[in-house]
Amino acid sequence: MKIDADVLSVLDLSNYFFVVPDYQREYVWEADKHIYQFLVDIDDEFEAHSSEQQNYFIGSIIIIENNGKYDVIDGQQRLTTIVLSLCAMRDLLETLESDGQLTNESSEILNLIKSWIYKYDLKSKATLPRLELQYDESNGYLDTIIKKEKYDGDITSSIDKMEKAYKRIYEHLQNLINQNIEVFEEYVQYFLTNVNIVVIESDNLGSALKIFETINQRGAGLNAMDLVKNLMFSKASPSQFSTIKTKWKEIMGYLEECDEGDNPLRFLRYFLVARYHNGIIREDDLYSWIISKEGKNRLDYEANPLGLVTEMTKSARRYSFLVQATNNDKASQGQAKFPAMVNIGYINKQRSRQHLIVLMALDLSCGDEVLNYLGKQLESFFFFANTIKMQTKNYERRLTDWAVKLRGQSELNIINDLVNSDVAPFMRKYLGEFKNSFSKINHNSYNPQYRERYILGRLNAQLCFKAGLKPLNNEDVQNLQIEHILPQTPSNQDASIAFSDNEVFEEYVYRLGNTTLLESQINQAINSFNDMKSDWFQLKQKQYLNSNCVMTKLLSNEYVIGKDTGLNRYRNESGYYFEEWGIESIEKRQNILMDLALDHWRFNDKRLDEYDVQ
Repeated sequence: MKIDADVLSVLDLSNYFFVVPDYQREYVWEADKHIYQFLVDIDDEFEAHSSEQQNYFIGSIIIIENNGKYDVIDGQQRLTTIVLSLCAMRDLLETLESDGQLTNESSEILNLIKSWIYKYDLKSKATLPRLELQYDESNGYLDTIIKKEKYDGDITSSIDKMEKAYKRIYEHLQNLINQNIEVFEEYVQYFLTNVNIVVIESDNLGSALKIFETINQRGAGLNAMDLVKNLMFSKASPSQFSTIKTKWKEIMGYLEECDEGDNPLRFLRYFLVARYHNGIIREDDLYSWIISKEGKNRLDYEANPLGLVTEMTKSARRYSFLVQATNNDKASQGQAKFPAMVNIGYINKQRSRQHLIVLMALDLSCGDEVLNYLGKQLESFFFFANTIKMQTKNYERRLTDWAVKLRGQSELNIINDLVNSDVAPFMRKYLGEFKNSFSKINHNSYNPQYRERYILGRLNAQLCFKAGLKPLNNEDVQNLQIEHILPQTPSNQDASIAFSDNEVFEEYVYRLGNTTLLESQINQAINSFNDMKSDWFQLKQKQYLNSNCVMTKLLSNEYVIGKDTGLNRYRNESGYYFEEWGIESIEKRQNILMDLALDHWRFNDKRLDEYDVQ
């Protein structure tokens, strides 16, 4: 492997014609972050009116010669920013020249910049830019900046960032001119001669990418997702480049659809943990594991890089749908395909991702019904885990173990077996802790409120199932308000024997058993029913009859349907009957809700307390 490395100034780079190949990532530097820091760092080193300037090192680029030009394997962000900076300097110098404010020396510098940016080739009668961007997202935009032409194409994310970068650099340089033209001219000269970069030239793509990995794998440069992309190209044959490029673009497209395009490492982590790596792995360790002996053997990318990229593409599609469903994105295909994941988003919060460890492990061609069935089991798991406030680290390892057992599986009986042998027995050990926690749980423990409403809505649905009635759908539930039966702000609190003590009041007013779901208009109508001297609860009971929520209507003893009906049988069996509302009533209803919870959040259609202790 032949390697040449030289420290060159920006001006020295005019000896090259650079090409960013189409398989490289697009321009991603942000004006308010990367460009800002780029300019600040140069400003810190530049010293106006100094005869001895300090050099500023901006990093390295890796290149390989290709038919007289040089493919950029690493460093395209820096090179593109350098070109944008030189274009901004040229444009400002030309403005000063037209106004007659440019010195003879600066006129020569302007000519140097022009010859750096592009060269007119007399033979081909074409303008050759020093930097050519071949990836689709660039869409010829940089050429229009170089040639000072109007751009009429589509604005991609990459073009938007280049446009904002140019404007930020232009404004920065304009401020220098406003302060002192001479300082601006010195700054331009400093940029050309004292800003240095290490140019590493390799003799072939494989060697160049090996250097790229070595430089970047410890976080000094690109993230693990970028490194994996380049690793795949280093192992692929040239005939596979176009396919890999297309599939990688699909991967990033799927991640953008679920708003995770800026954080591809999250997908990479769940992909690896679900399908290849045994156990939890940190994002910082992803690439190190991928290039380890174990990673190479399991991923098999050295022999079949296209196979791995194809699997990642299919996985990214599933990941995107699952994330969109979990986030409750109503416009997404994911929500329609995976209602069980929508429910997990309510139970385990909509930004949760732990369930993906298990779901991503299944065969990528398995049916949606299989994914939804597994999702239903995971919803039950997370309900119990969240109720007892189990820390994520205490169960995440279990999820990875279950993922290993489900890798490549697509049959419901396999999931049933795992739930019966592993998932339910694990949670069964916490049944006593669950009962103790739920019997005293504060409804705020299920914050945010969409989560509280969902849980109360599911309990109402289970009650309706037992009573043979049709429950409210979740959309209707989310439009309801959380009603505190014992008022949060009572008047004449001392008149209440049960709740005259403020500590007792605070303990019970926020209990889950003291809450129900209620339409906003009815809630407004009963806001004044808070005088502890009055028959406040009986007044509320009459209004509860007007609700569409059966769990709320049933708080009124007047709510009956026929004689020997499912509703009446349930009321008699559960004791859902309240003459007064006090401590015993809240505790009684909390236990009724707990029984509904055990009935609703089942494992393989069995209540948790129906499983034997192991």
